[in-house]
Formats: sequence, C-alpha cells, structure tokens
Amino acid sequence: MKSRFQILPISLILTFAYVVSAQVPAPCGIVDISGPATVDPGTPLVLKAKVSNTSNPEFKWNISAGTIIQGQGTDEITVDTAGLGGLKMTVTVELIGAPLACKASASRTTEVIISKFFCGLAFDEYGDIKFEDEESRLDNFAIQLSNEPLTSGYILMTAGQKTFKNEATEHLNRIKSYLVNVREIDANRVVTLDCGFTLDLTVKLYIVLPGSTLACNNSVELPFSEIKFTKPHPKASKKQR
Repeated sequence: MKSRFQILPISLILTFAYVVSAQVPAPCGIVDISGPATVDPGTPLVLKAKVSNTSNPEFKWNISAGTIIQGQGTDEITVDTAGLGGLKMTVTVELIGAPLACKASASRTTEVIISKFFCGLAFDEYGDIKFEDEESRLDNFAIQLSNEPLTSGYILMTAGQKTFKNEATEHLNRIKSYLVNVREIDANRVVTLDCGFTLDLTVKLYIVLPGSTLACNNSVELPFSEIKFTKPHPKASKKQR
C-alpha cells in the first residue's frame, strides 16, 4: 500500500523556493538614515541616507532645528547643532523622482544632549576675588548659557563671616548686571540667591535645566550672631555697568 505522502525531489523544492522569493520585490528607495542617537551641543551632526536599487538618486533634506552646513542635495549632510542643547532634532530626507513602488522618504530624530554640567555640581565656584578676575569666570558661564538657550543660570552667594552690610546683595546685582548688560543674557534666565553667611565668601554658578530650580543650603550657614561687619566697603567701581 502506497503512502499518501511522498518526498518531493530536492530540485523541485529549490525551484519552489526560488519562485516564492522572486515574488517578493527587493527593497528600493530610501532604506534608512544612519547617524547618532545623541550629540553634544556644538558638535557637527553627520547623517547619511541609505538607498537601494535606485539609480541617480536626488536628495532633499529638511530639519526641524539647526542648520545644514554641508551636503544638501547629496546622500550625506552635516548639521550645526550650536545652541540646541536640550532639543530633539527631527531630520527628514526625500528621494526626488523615486518610482511609485519605492520608499521616497525617511525620518530620524537625534537629541542634542545637555552638557555634563547638569549633575548637581556647580559650573564654577570661587571666593573673594577682584571683579576684573571674576569677569573671566562669568564670561565662560555666559558662553555656556548661550550655547544652551533653554536653561537658566543660577548664582548662589554667601557673604563671609567678616563682611559689610548688604555685601551679597550688591555683589549679586553686579554679577547679574554684567551677564545681562555686557554678555546680553536674558534677564529672565539669570536667578540670584543670597544664601546668608559662611566662614568665607563663596560664589557658585549653576546651569539649570528647564523646569528645575535651586535653593540655598542652609545647613552650612553661620548664625547671624557670629557675623562681624568689619570688612571695609569697596570704593565705587570706575566702570559703570
């Protein structure tokens, strides 16, 4: 008695597999966009479109933020990410003249990450220095704020045990005036906090993410009874800001 199941010849199986595979069209058009998922602000972002089975392709790139500084019309572009810290950039590429059956566009999102200074540590910290020396520290602070326009700059200050009346207030006003009037940082992005008194005068500069705030650390503050108002008040600066 013959079995109803017969083993097909190997040649017939291979022929059947070839027919099935031939019915599945090879991908054509834009296959993908390659590039990093994240990039640091100011670092050039390089993205490349991968295409398949397409002759003489023409490319058109569009970006939601930033500026294409090289490669428009080709399969690879370079994007300037300066000033985009904290943003997600969506890039789309179109294949001009692609056949109807081919994939004519693709998109990719890259996040311009916030810099390493957002870890709870101060961007900079210094003591009782001359304002001429302080300006260079504030210049670096202002550059970082300009590079990451979604952030805020917090300046926390404590006057020293030996001080004069309203020293912290006057000093903080001078710092903010310099950042706003000289370095042209939006006043709404500069927050100053008088944090009382510590053994030595201390200024801390922070760059803070959107939606976040900072507060003074009262645990290190000296009691008012220990403060000595014996520090001479400095003469008015010749530079009027």
